[in-house]
Amino acid sequence: MNGKGSFSATDLARYHHYNCDLFIYNTYNGVENPRAHIDQVHDSPTMLDAAQFKRGNDWEARLLTWLDEENLLLTVPSHPLKGEDFVENVLVDERDHFFVSGISIMPPQEHFDEMYRKAGLEPVKFGLAKPDLIEVVRSQDGVMWKVIDAKASRAVKTSHHVQIYFYTLCLNHLLPQSFFRASNAAAVWLPPEDGFDTNPPSLDDLKTVETSLLSFPLDDFLFRRLPAILSLPRKDVFWHYNPLCHGCTYSRDCQQKTIDQGEIGSISNISIPEARLLRSLLQIWQEFAGISTTHRRGETDIEDLALLLEDSKGMQRISSSYPVTLRKAKRILALPPGAKKLSKSAASSPLLQAARTGKIQIIPRRNSTCPKSEDIAVVLSLLLDPSAPSGASNIVSFSISTFTSDSMFHGKIPRNIHGDRTDLIPSLAYIIDSILLLTHTFQNPPRTQFYVFSSAEDSALQTHFVDAALNSSYPTRDIRVCIGALSQGAALLQTTFQPLLLSGVLLDFLTKGRRNKHDFQGILERMNMSIEGNIQELKQRIQDELQRLQKDDSRQAAQQQRQDELGQLPRVVVLKREIEKSLALPIPGFWDLQECASVLLSPGIAPETHCPSEEEIYSVFARENSPFTLLTKRNEAIYAVLVSLRQRVSGVNNYLLVNEAKVLTSTFMDICREEHLRKLFYMQQFEVLTRLSDLWRSRIDGCPEAPILQYHSTRQGSKRLEHTFFLLSGDLDMVASDNDKTFFDYLLVEDRDYDDTIQCDAHIPVEALFDDLAVSNLVFPLNKYTKSRWQSQNLIVQKDLLLADVRDISVDGLRTRVTLQTWGEATFKFSEECTYRISPRLVDFNISKILSALFELDLQHELEGVSVPYIQIIRNPKLFNQENVGPEARKMLEKAGNEMQNLFRMLDGLDVEAAKPLVLKASQNRAAKHILSNRLSVIWGPPGTGKTHTIALSLLRLFSVYANAPNQFDVLSPRVVFVTAVTHAAIDAVLKKLTYLVECYKSIDSLPTEWLDKVSIEHVTNGNDHAAPSGSSAFSLYAGTIFQLYNFSKRYSILVDCIVIDEAGQLALSSAALVLRSLKPSSRIVIAGDSEQLSPIMVAKYPQLKTGPLFGSILDSLMYVSRPGQVGSSDTRSSSPFPDDASDGASSSQSTIVQLTENFRLNPDLGEFVSTIYSKAFRPQKVQARRIALALSSIPQSKTSQATSEYLKILDFAQRFLLGLSHIMLKRPQRDLSPPLLSNLKEHTHSNDLYSSDVAPHPLSLALIQLYTISRKHRDNVGYELHVKAEAALTAALIAVIQEYLPGEDIFVATPHRIQRQAVRAALLAQHFETLSELFDEMTLDGGKKKSTVTVDTIERLQGSEAAFVICLFSLPQSHITDLQFLLERRRLNVAISRAKSMCILMSSNEVLRPAVGVLTDGETAKGYTFLRAFADRAWSSNVSVDIDALNL
Repeated sequence: MNGKGSFSATDLARYHHYNCDLFIYNTYNGVENPRAHIDQVHDSPTMLDAAQFKRGNDWEARLLTWLDEENLLLTVPSHPLKGEDFVENVLVDERDHFFVSGISIMPPQEHFDEMYRKAGLEPVKFGLAKPDLIEVVRSQDGVMWKVIDAKASRAVKTSHHVQIYFYTLCLNHLLPQSFFRASNAAAVWLPPEDGFDTNPPSLDDLKTVETSLLSFPLDDFLFRRLPAILSLPRKDVFWHYNPLCHGCTYSRDCQQKTIDQGEIGSISNISIPEARLLRSLLQIWQEFAGISTTHRRGETDIEDLALLLEDSKGMQRISSSYPVTLRKAKRILALPPGAKKLSKSAASSPLLQAARTGKIQIIPRRNSTCPKSEDIAVVLSLLLDPSAPSGASNIVSFSISTFTSDSMFHGKIPRNIHGDRTDLIPSLAYIIDSILLLTHTFQNPPRTQFYVFSSAEDSALQTHFVDAALNSSYPTRDIRVCIGALSQGAALLQTTFQPLLLSGVLLDFLTKGRRNKHDFQGILERMNMSIEGNIQELKQRIQDELQRLQKDDSRQAAQQQRQDELGQLPRVVVLKREIEKSLALPIPGFWDLQECASVLLSPGIAPETHCPSEEEIYSVFARENSPFTLLTKRNEAIYAVLVSLRQRVSGVNNYLLVNEAKVLTSTFMDICREEHLRKLFYMQQFEVLTRLSDLWRSRIDGCPEAPILQYHSTRQGSKRLEHTFFLLSGDLDMVASDNDKTFFDYLLVEDRDYDDTIQCDAHIPVEALFDDLAVSNLVFPLNKYTKSRWQSQNLIVQKDLLLADVRDISVDGLRTRVTLQTWGEATFKFSEECTYRISPRLVDFNISKILSALFELDLQHELEGVSVPYIQIIRNPKLFNQENVGPEARKMLEKAGNEMQNLFRMLDGLDVEAAKPLVLKASQNRAAKHILSNRLSVIWGPPGTGKTHTIALSLLRLFSVYANAPNQFDVLSPRVVFVTAVTHAAIDAVLKKLTYLVECYKSIDSLPTEWLDKVSIEHVTNGNDHAAPSGSSAFSLYAGTIFQLYNFSKRYSILVDCIVIDEAGQLALSSAALVLRSLKPSSRIVIAGDSEQLSPIMVAKYPQLKTGPLFGSILDSLMYVSRPGQVGSSDTRSSSPFPDDASDGASSSQSTIVQLTENFRLNPDLGEFVSTIYSKAFRPQKVQARRIALALSSIPQSKTSQATSEYLKILDFAQRFLLGLSHIMLKRPQRDLSPPLLSNLKEHTHSNDLYSSDVAPHPLSLALIQLYTISRKHRDNVGYELHVKAEAALTAALIAVIQEYLPGEDIFVATPHRIQRQAVRAALLAQHFETLSELFDEMTLDGGKKKSTVTVDTIERLQGSEAAFVICLFSLPQSHITDLQFLLERRRLNVAISRAKSMCILMSSNEVLRPAVGVLTDGETAKGYTFLRAFADRAWSSNVSVDIDALNL
């Protein structure tokens, strides 16, 4: 087939989908032998392919229709347009905002050719470009345009970004710049999440990306890599036949070539990274073998791999030099991961053997996730429609078939059930109920197993369950039955937590007052028990059940059930996954059910079985015929494949399939009845299930990605023995927490070596037998009361597994040193010759508390009939705010607030020094008045706006008003107040501020302060041990984390009048129930935080409810539903609110949100940058002091530029960098820093009192260092540990210089990872910079008492604090770019940068500043990268290279 000789934008997009150089080469140049392959590459598109196109076409048509209806569409002729033609069309249209469709343009080929020629490359030709839409917006500054492509995907893909960037690139050169302004943005328009069949398009679904962000990777591709690929000889072009090739035009051609040439793609399901690793392994072997005269080489990659495995000496050399590479290769080839000796049998890879012989091979690995038999097999086929307009799930049809091996069950359950999407859950529930009935009917109940074939079906099924539970009208019981039977771990949650919930909450509930029959029936209904009988019988039934739940035999039954499930069978077996575990099929590249069946089902095994292809099934559906017959045949084929799998595996070794199917159960906690509480109750369970499922999935495969440690030594720590290891492979980091408690949150086992392949994987991995839930909420080391929980673990776990706590991670030369404490009774001893595998376990002290709180609130709501503030603020916060406070009372409270503000302003005017902190700024005063006169106040404060100060002073004003006029204000008296947050640091900040303000009050002689004697302030550090309320104070304030206040309130049954939650953006709405449960029906709530700072971590994905973000933070939820017009709105955006109070200064019962706008921390330029992500700009209250510029200007000119020591070179750079910054601030010439792309030196308007002789003319708060780490020893792969050490050395040099010339200024070093924190601390203590070593005598780490303080910590722990200088470490080496998504989280970046009062120095690297285009497809990551680039564009910057070989590592 001849090549096109040019590329369309679609061709470029497909290349990024297939990730194959040969695809782009063939598209342009043609295939190698056109005649031989012409039949293969001209297959007509399949119906499934057509469905993909149909969904795209349907969505585009729906979008254009909607735009036309909204009078937003201009359609132009489809022939190629020139720039002038487009201008004419725009000029004719008088609208200020519209979208142009039908555009066709020829790329600016001459301009592109010139760019190629300048680079010395052969020009690449491009064909007609057809963007779907161009958005046009008129303004006073001109006409702005933006390319938009309509895509029917459920998420943005890399290929989409490639297309819109190419279109933008073309238009930038074609459209006259004198008339048009490009918007520096392009967008992908996605359909509504709920489907475009029932929902109209929305401008909110435009996923915009800045084209300047795409330019770095895509210009490199278009104008360097692309011509380089096309210039290669065909034989040197990279390609690999793999699952991504499905649907490629050249797939069949490559499949045949793979077989003919013995390529690695002859093995099934080898990904591109895996193929690269295997080829790298062969290259290493060949380099070693070049020294040896005995080297043999095969004719193909497959033969070479076989020879390599037989070369024991070569394998030993590779194992010594490249242990990580060899370990990964062994896992890919299904070899023992750590075999010391490779016998002939061990050296034989079943995957290689299948590819070489063309015969099915058995993988000699014991399989615990596929049962060897069952009495009832339930096989489920789901038809997924690529063209479906619906949102969360594309299930359109299904068929359920049951197969029984015992005649006694024939006719007792349905043989086949089918239907469409809406019938799926009721049909599954009917099947499950039918089987459950058999378990009660027969003495030996049937063992049952459910099956699907593909992971896509399993994922669609579980997503369907979650969506149904949280956002649908299905019968609740049907959903509960399905989740209980088919969601992994659901039954374990019930047996673990439900006894605690029922026995705890119900006992408290039953002892409160008199209960009627309806109350008892409501309780019994929640317990799934009979509600028949008189009141005494109902009461006795409840008491009997509670007593049963508290007995040991009930707990033992729960433990036994957990052990029966752990490390064992999934509730739904994915058959394809099990085949890949146990069989190596001789099918190159990839296979589906039909190909698998054709190989496994020989005529002798299943002569009557016909397996329809996915194409056949979908074709019938697409023609509007019933697919049920074919789906049923597919189920029969799946079952036949299952039978064949068992026969083949058992024929080789009867012990490879280790488990039998189990009796079906269906239990799932569903004890809340109020709609919102039920969804939150479900969500908490789904969070645990998701975490457990991820752990189990990894463990059952032997934790293949787990870090591997090599033992080094043991020493006595402060409390326990500490064991030191070196990290051999994988990534390990310490969990960022608010304190340094010992959680023992990892599992440590020997990574054992075996000489025999059968033995190697013959055991179930020890971790797979570990029962997380049994000990997830226990404090280790265990005591005599809790040790029995550990003794309930599997005996293998007790013997072969230790719990580990990571105490330290540091860089030691070229390696990462890991220090662990361990707990357990394992019999193995640490040895330097052994390696160990470390993996996480589930630790959650609060899940049962949160579930209990939600259950308790539900009982109060339904059975007690009282107003529950927690439910009220979720349902309608505005209505909650208006209740209990009448207009007159509100006015009186506002008046009292005004009087206090005026009093302190007057005292301040009289130069009473202590009065100044008691005067609030304008927006702060509005917030304080709102808190005084309203039941609900949401104080939204961006960084540095004084949230903590406002909260503390508002509380004191609240106490003052009610103490001085007790009879005047008889509503919402704050007799008991809780102040809470997630972190101890936030609590400490509030208490410190309260103490300071109280002292200010007391120091004003003319001020009556007797009321302060009526206020007690207590810090609750341990809720279980804190003293009971004395009742001696009129007003009591208790401050503590939500968990400690929960314990405190539960212990003493405290009811609270007012709750203040600070840093509320970190607190999940469900977790907030822990403290809000204590509120009186008539109470006050204050929520304060920043929606653009760190948020609660959710591991599962949840549907976006139309009522707002129920599954995020309490701040996000209240900011959404409190916006004007949001209650009952169908708008599902989670954007910033409209701050109602901040604009007009009026406090209103209709409003709940107040935005603080004065900024007391950030300089004008730093504030201007940070405010770009907020809806309202800051009002800076400070500027950068001139003394900073003057002090740094005294740094002497460099005298170490010729230094031979790498540390002196680093110090020289730090001095020149900071000196250059001072010169810029003082308007002096300098040559060391590059100016910002965007000027951040805007003129700012301030009040006169901000200016003095101490103000620098040019405030400079943003600085960027781009770090390059170089190494001759590690040319291709600078490891993370080496990079971190260089990063730390540079950080220590900057600190040394700042402390020398500005000794009174505090410094924060913000690190995303603990290993960075440890490396910086080590670099500071090492004192490499001898010329400034005396300054270290003045420095204290982490908040010492001396004035000069350097705090080095993770970003999570720095939130809520501030320092004059902040150094943010956001750099990565090329070898560690998988961490980009974590690093490029906007909220994390915002927290780090906004800690700075005077200057933020951000250290990054090219890998972070110019990431691959695929990184930007994730919306949140793209936001973070946009924020980072905005910083870089505003910052003065410099580059530095550090030679890591010269750091005396």
